[in-house]
Amino acid sequence: MDENKIDASKYYLIPIRDLRIHDLWVSHLVSQTPHFETVFSNEPVTSRLFKEAGYRVEPIPFYDREIYSATEIRAKIINRESWEKLVPSTIAKYIKEISGDERLRELMLTDKPIHHRQNQPHNQSG
Repeated sequence: MDENKIDASKYYLIPIRDLRIHDLWVSHLVSQTPHFETVFSNEPVTSRLFKEAGYRVEPIPFYDREIYSATEIRAKIINRESWEKLVPSTIAKYIKEISGDERLRELMLTDKPIHHRQNQPHNQSG
């Protein structure tokens, strides 16, 4: 926000723990924040929960989603392609500071063998 010169008096950043319990989520969030009437979300479950609780829900417009997609940015990081210009410079710096790029690559590793031939019978001796 500082990078884009957005006045800090215009917003709150409030960390809220995710309860992972849909029935309690809206009341929990409301208890942790100042009064609001509108929820901005593109996430279907969040949107549904707030609509059912009587809140107005507005979608967040996407900007060049094919380019600025979190999925695409993660794929570029994993494949060691250039991604830094797709996020604000402070975000790219932070991801590198916490070794987020390496952590993401490690998360993509697996201990499961790769099967090139599916539905092959196992070696059966008998």
